[in-house]
Amino acid sequence: MTEHFDEYDDMGQEKSKSQVKKELLELTALGQRLSKLPKHQWQDLPISATLKHALSEVAKINHHIGLKRHIKYIGKLLRNEDVDAIEQRLILDNQQHTLEVQREKLCEHWRDRLVSEGDDATFELLKVANNLDRQQLRQLVRNASKEQQLDKPPKYQRELYRYLRDHAAFNDE
Repeated sequence: MTEHFDEYDDMGQEKSKSQVKKELLELTALGQRLSKLPKHQWQDLPISATLKHALSEVAKINHHIGLKRHIKYIGKLLRNEDVDAIEQRLILDNQQHTLEVQREKLCEHWRDRLVSEGDDATFELLKVANNLDRQQLRQLVRNASKEQQLDKPPKYQRELYRYLRDHAAFNDE
């Protein structure tokens, strides 16, 4: 898409009506996506104050037709925005979120292995994440294992997970 909406393509030729309509529908779809994002996420986007205000108004609209009309208005405002920069930022945010989820799953995986396998898994983890404090890690693993054996609530398992999440710098395996 172009930075500013116009009815001419790169060659200076007039666009067909179907091409113009397709681009307008894409802008409306982007406006719909933006309206569903949490406020903190679109506050960081490279968009104008007018568009931010329009996005903040979406939460106040509870009538279906009014919401549909407001989304079209947001699409109209997007004509004057740098759509490529907005889409790139959304892709980057999505990639960061995916990496965070993968890291959380990795921490959960190691926590489960540490609790079930004990010292063998601890030494293996210390090879992969050598920045962890061996003594503190072993203490957390012992507490979590004992807690699991006694069928107690998973207080130390959660503590072990938080320690891994906050301190582990995993090297490439």
